Formats: sequence, C-alpha cells, structure tokens
Amino acid sequence: MLAAFLVIVFISLLVSAYTHYQVVLSTAGLVDTASSITNQLVLNSLAYESGGNVMEYVIDPDKAASLECREEIGGENFEFQFSIFYNWENEMIMGPYGPAPPEGREISAVSVPVVLYWNDRFEPAKLQVRVWRA
Repeated sequence: MLAAFLVIVFISLLVSAYTHYQVVLSTAGLVDTASSITNQLVLNSLAYESGGNVMEYVIDPDKAASLECREEIGGENFEFQFSIFYNWENEMIMGPYGPAPPEGREISAVSVPVVLYWNDRFEPAKLQVRVWRA
C-alpha cells in the first residue's frame, strides 16, 4: 500500500515538473524571439537611412506606420506591437503601432535605448516592443 502511494506521488511530481519545464521552455523561446524582433527593428526595419547608409539604433518614425507587425521565426508565427518614447519632460509617445496583445496570452516586452530622428534632429528615445505568439 505504501509503495503504491509512493509511486503515485512520484508520478504526480514527475508530471508537474514536466509541465513546469514546458512553461519555462516556452517562455524562454518567447524572450529570445522578442530580442530577435527588437534587433531586426533597430538594425533594419526602422533604421534611419542617410546617404545610402543605414544608421543602426537611429529610428525613422516615417517607417513605423507602414511596418507589418507579424514575423515567422523558427516555423512559429509571432505578432508584435511597438511604441517609441521620447521628450522625457513631456512624456511623448509615438504609437502603439501594430495590433493590441490578446488577453490571457504570454507577452514578452523588451525596451532598448535608441535615437529618434524627428523634425530634422536627433533626440534620445526608447523603443518598447511587445511580442506574443499569433
């Protein structure tokens, strides 16, 4: 009787640990994807171009509205939303661009310091990207 009880407890713990492992693995994948999408945005998709040269981490806000906020990475589909925060005194925000995150879904958010090219000058800013599985 005691042996059967111990086997049942062991199996329950094993199932619980496996479920927790799957959640951790899924979350780690989402965090990696959020970092990858953020890098793609600041290095290519939103990067300001001057004289044929791409200026990494310098955001061109004119590119933001036309950007498709959906990516396929590793065979999985992801959607994202991003906002650009600037002018710290007045707390100005451009965006959010992209669809709103669905309720009850895991979301990974990444914020990176960038420079915003706005009104023919460079301003310090922050790019916030929120990513979820589509």
